[in-house]
Formats: sequence, structure tokens, C-alpha cells
Amino acid sequence: MDVPLYGIALAVFAVLYLAIGVFLAYVLIITLVVMFLYLALRHGSLPDNYPHGLGDTLITVIFIGVTWGIFTYLAPKPIPFVGKGFTYTNAPTIPVTSILEISLLLALVFLVIGAFIAKDLKELPSGGSSGGGEKPKQGVGA
Repeated sequence: MDVPLYGIALAVFAVLYLAIGVFLAYVLIITLVVMFLYLALRHGSLPDNYPHGLGDTLITVIFIGVTWGIFTYLAPKPIPFVGKGFTYTNAPTIPVTSILEISLLLALVFLVIGAFIAKDLKELPSGGSSGGGEKPKQGVGA
């Protein structure tokens, strides 16, 4: 199971849906985009560099889906996917505070994702190519 991906999906969904009260459709779209950005930044070209197999991927997806379902079922909000505005409250047409809170959350998520990949970025070879440090083999039978 990809535990950091599950943690990111859980945190973003919980904050957007339970704390801020963003409509469910917008929460799902934002959470899926954040998850894809994490995977693209962490593992490069997908699915070739993704270290988990099909079984681990299915377990992660099932855990994320079940958690979202539990949050949706237990939340003290109605379940319509979209409505007027961006949140479940009767706010003005442009909910400035919600946009600021979501922007702050996304900035925090990108900092967390950056912390996950910072180690990988330091270990990259300085040549920029994938096999730049190796010398061609020479001799008999090479």
C-alpha cells in the first residue's frame, strides 16, 4: 500500500469536505488532482516508475474509497454533489474565505509533497541523463 498517497488523500478530503464544507464533487476533483500531482512528482513517468504492484495499488484505492465513503456518510452535511457556490453554506457568490483556505491547504500539500521528493531530487545524477555515469564496456566478449 502506498501509505503517503493514502495519507495525502485522507488529509485533503477531510479538510476540504469536513472542515471547510466544499461540495463533494469539487472535493473529489481537487483531491484526485492533488493525488495525481503527488504521484507524478514522486515517481516520475507513470506507471513505469511506480514501485508498487497491482495488488498494492488496488489495496490503496480500496482504502481511499472506503475512507471517502465513511467521511461522506458520517459528515453532518447533505450529500448533493454540487450546488450554488463552492461550499454548503449560504455564502455570497464568490466565497473569498473558502478560496483562501483552499489555497493555503494546497500550498501546504505541495510543501508536504516537496518534503517527500526532496531526498530523491538530491540523489539525481548531475549529468541530467539517465545513464550518464557509466562507461562503455571494453574487451573480449563485451
